[in-house]
Amino acid sequence: MTAAALIEAEDLQPLRADGSAFEHGLSCRIAGGRVVCLVGPNGSGKTAYLRTLAAVDPPAGGKLKLFGQEASRLGPESRRALRLKAAYIKEGAPLLSVVTGLTNVTLPAMYHRLGHNLEIRASALETLKFLNYPGRDDVLPAFLNQHERLLLAIARCLMLSPELMFLDEPFHMTDNACRERESDIYVRLSRERSLAVLIATHNLGFVKRHADEIIFLHPGGVLRYANWKAFADSDDAAVRAFLDAA
Repeated sequence: MTAAALIEAEDLQPLRADGSAFEHGLSCRIAGGRVVCLVGPNGSGKTAYLRTLAAVDPPAGGKLKLFGQEASRLGPESRRALRLKAAYIKEGAPLLSVVTGLTNVTLPAMYHRLGHNLEIRASALETLKFLNYPGRDDVLPAFLNQHERLLLAIARCLMLSPELMFLDEPFHMTDNACRERESDIYVRLSRERSLAVLIATHNLGFVKRHADEIIFLHPGGVLRYANWKAFADSDDAAVRAFLDAA
């Protein structure tokens, strides 16, 4: 039996920063429990496509369904519910600078009134344990490294029990050891918690080892591949040039 799709996109075209549309639409169907990577050369629109798939930005054209609902037709309450189920972490993983790491993790759950304060705090500590968080949770984010701040941002999202997680270049500014730990987290979220994890990334090592699907974006179009082997064996000239330059 085919798993239910969490994302259904049909000829989805993001908007550029200048208000014009990307020329090429993306059509895809993504179920839970999968790691999907968006790759391509700089300027190909990885962030724009990711933000549009997450319904963070409105599309220039095409259709998008999240959890079976037309994203363009969501009212305020439905959009609020969507943000509980579709987590988006942008590059740099910004946190509130004036409160501790643990408070950063608990605030969204408190805002949405998902439990009593002590229950939320206990859940936050359990989430940090799941992520193997190595830092202190009682200090301000400024005293933490980039890897620790990223884990806090992920924990903050997980407190809302999402089914979708979108990450824009999460490996940015972290070293190889941290990238390996982060890679393990994304795989565990998809395998153990059945999240659909969509990552826009330049980290082809992660893509090669863990991607269940690859979406390749380039100025000439949008291509989809079922796995790394299919991607690496592609005879498309844009793919070959991208891999040769990597």
